[in-house]
Amino acid sequence: MNRTKIAVFGLLAIVVLSIFNLLLDIPALKPPDITLFDGHVSRVRASLPPSGTIGYYTDFTDPPGGTDALREYYLMQYALAPVVVEKSVDQKLVITSLHNSQIPIRNPNLQLVRDFGSGVQLLRNRTK
Repeated sequence: MNRTKIAVFGLLAIVVLSIFNLLLDIPALKPPDITLFDGHVSRVRASLPPSGTIGYYTDFTDPPGGTDALREYYLMQYALAPVVVEKSVDQKLVITSLHNSQIPIRNPNLQLVRDFGSGVQLLRNRTK
């Protein structure tokens, strides 16, 4: 009887691990690489105040029901903490996450302070 229980638990463990492995192979279910994103925006950190709030602008749009743009915004908040990143350009400083360099930012009040490459820019809002 003990051998049967051990065999059943062993079989269940193999099934659970196999299902878990299959789920990890689905690209949409993979967690974002936080260290990669953190390294991507870490160069901006020295140009920001030690605390306070900055704005955020992106040209990234998801198809209906998508969550990648929101995930990227949360990763930006995480990478720049303790600075608060507000999803608005109504701050003195605004950080961008641009994915299409061919499309200009359509706000004439935003002036480029520094381009860090890879779509990350620091802008100054001239009205603030």
